[in-house]
Amino acid sequence: MLWGASLIALISGLPAYAQEAAPVLAQPAAADETTEVIVTAQKRRQRAIDVPIGMNVLSGEALEKRAIDTVNDLQFSIPGLTLRYDGPGSSQIFMRGVSNIRGSDAQVSIYMDDLPVTMTGGYRQLDLRMLDIERIEVLKGPQGTLYGQGAMAGTIRYVTKTPSLTGGFTGEVKADYSVIKDGDSNPKLSGAVTVPLIKGKMALRLAGQIEEGGGWIDQPGLGIEDGNNQDLYNLRAKLYYKPNDVFDLTATAGIYEMESEFGLAYENEDRTRPTPLSDDYDLLPPRHDHAWFYNLTANYDLGFGRLTSSTSYSRLNRDYTLTYIAGPGTGFTFQNEGFDGNSDRAKQFTQEVRLSSSGEGPWQYTVGAFYRDAEGNLDDAGISYYAGGTYPFTYRKYDTSESISLFGDMSYKFTDKLTVGAGVRTFRDKATAVGLAGIVQSETFKSTDPRVYFTYALDKRLNVYGNIAKGFRSGGFNAAGLPDYDPEKILNYELGTKGQVAEGRVRFDLAAFFSQYDDALRTGQFFNFDENGGSVVSLTRNVGEMEIKGLEGSVDWWISPDWSVSATAAYTDSEVTKVNVGSGESAGVEVGDPSDYTPKLSYSLATDYEFNWSANVEGFVHADYSWRDKISATDGSVLVPRTQWSESVGLLNARVGAKWSSLAVELYANNITDENKTLDPYWVWQQSSRSKPRTIGITLSHSF
Repeated sequence: MLWGASLIALISGLPAYAQEAAPVLAQPAAADETTEVIVTAQKRRQRAIDVPIGMNVLSGEALEKRAIDTVNDLQFSIPGLTLRYDGPGSSQIFMRGVSNIRGSDAQVSIYMDDLPVTMTGGYRQLDLRMLDIERIEVLKGPQGTLYGQGAMAGTIRYVTKTPSLTGGFTGEVKADYSVIKDGDSNPKLSGAVTVPLIKGKMALRLAGQIEEGGGWIDQPGLGIEDGNNQDLYNLRAKLYYKPNDVFDLTATAGIYEMESEFGLAYENEDRTRPTPLSDDYDLLPPRHDHAWFYNLTANYDLGFGRLTSSTSYSRLNRDYTLTYIAGPGTGFTFQNEGFDGNSDRAKQFTQEVRLSSSGEGPWQYTVGAFYRDAEGNLDDAGISYYAGGTYPFTYRKYDTSESISLFGDMSYKFTDKLTVGAGVRTFRDKATAVGLAGIVQSETFKSTDPRVYFTYALDKRLNVYGNIAKGFRSGGFNAAGLPDYDPEKILNYELGTKGQVAEGRVRFDLAAFFSQYDDALRTGQFFNFDENGGSVVSLTRNVGEMEIKGLEGSVDWWISPDWSVSATAAYTDSEVTKVNVGSGESAGVEVGDPSDYTPKLSYSLATDYEFNWSANVEGFVHADYSWRDKISATDGSVLVPRTQWSESVGLLNARVGAKWSSLAVELYANNITDENKTLDPYWVWQQSSRSKPRTIGITLSHSF
């Protein structure tokens, strides 16, 4: 119904444009209004320059202009953010050098409004798309005080649009069509509509998208072309009810489904799927992801504070296949390959209750409690091919995590300039794991993580801040009979400045940080020689300690009300400083090794210019360029040499648009220079995605 109504509105509106009188074009906002950014990073409304942490904020408009549709796209516009990307919906996200592909939970948490979408296992994230998004907030450094486990390196917040209570029936429909060099076409249809239900008190916002195609990876041996096509639909409903000035309620529900023949982004330089020696790979099933999520958030104004209850439930079903094929960089000179057919089921219930201060008094606070009940069931059936032999195998891991935490954050404004604050979260996680033999492993992990900070206002639009925060990630389990691994900890020191100068035309955010990362789980393989010295056991272990230091910055400059440029950059230096091994043991890393998946330098540049094509047609031009240094993975057990690297990559995008009345058309080109670079250091196991080929497209949208 949404698609039909939107298309009818689009088609029926087209003839009217030639008959309408030329509208009066809106004048650009003043520079000080343009550069003021309001965020809810600390679970209350604040100016971005008043938040004492490093962060990046991208509006919905900026996301569209930069062609950011997934978290995989986001990494190229947020310096310091990287990820291990296997394909749509399969990613592990890293930030500020805190990175490894092992562990029981994520290192970067993801939220959609008040809904946590990070599940157990570290690799289970709902595949959120940029559908009807108001803004993205990327919070860097440990965020455990307010966002709990899974946030030891940072948090990404998707803030969706809330239905307006003051307008009528409004919405937008958008049709997008693109072609990929040597690949398939990629038609998309998306839209959103606000439906008033009770005048001034209740409204419903419906948003949805449908997409198909978009692949470019072939597998000639099996006669497959564009096997990484994605056929998906994504629907979300958001109900907002505000009967009076003291109470409001938001109910959100959504469903997502995606199918792909490959479901993996692994590819060779010639844009083909790696070809195995065995002939069983034609039995691999296609990928199928299905997710549901629900959230109910209620707020009540008590006068002295705002009481919030947020209840969430999410579920993720995934059927997919992972492959590995040893290349020359692994050191294997004979056949070593295989595939895993995975059936992965996860669900999660969360409940948060918090009380936040209201008003502008010197005391500001947020206190609350959080409960999480999460479960993941992974069944894996596959075949390994080794030196001409065939070895079928099965693997099972059913894991649960039941956690409860209490948290608080309080600040006091001593003077008009100086604010000092502190926060703490105490955390208890009861985790279990059940393997094939039915043996139950269980452990309770506990942590208390403090935070202290200050902000000092040099003037109304210029702040200096300092922040010290501790992060934590629960331990976990190897196979039955092998030792558990302990929790990881990180202590982060940060000093920065944020502000607006030149009468509001320049906005900047600069930060320096140092992190002590203890009990780190490196890339995984740890070898333990038994008493007889005859066997080697591979297991995940806490390898040792690391130090990470870096500089980050962003600048937005409005040269005129019509023309702006922006730049972001991050420099990160990391190394292993201590390796803990016992007698007769060895690890795959050594002192001096860099952190995995961490570029030394990454940056992005963008410019936007607004103008008038004619008296009644507005226009804009946008261009952006992002650069990321090569990233590494260190694992002496399976790599020769033990540290392998991806390639550096630079991507250039451009977009031009025109808008008259309620109709807009945009032309765009992404990866204009058609860069073809490995993005993951595990290319030696033929498990690396590459930069997407040059893509050219057109978008037609109609608002009503």
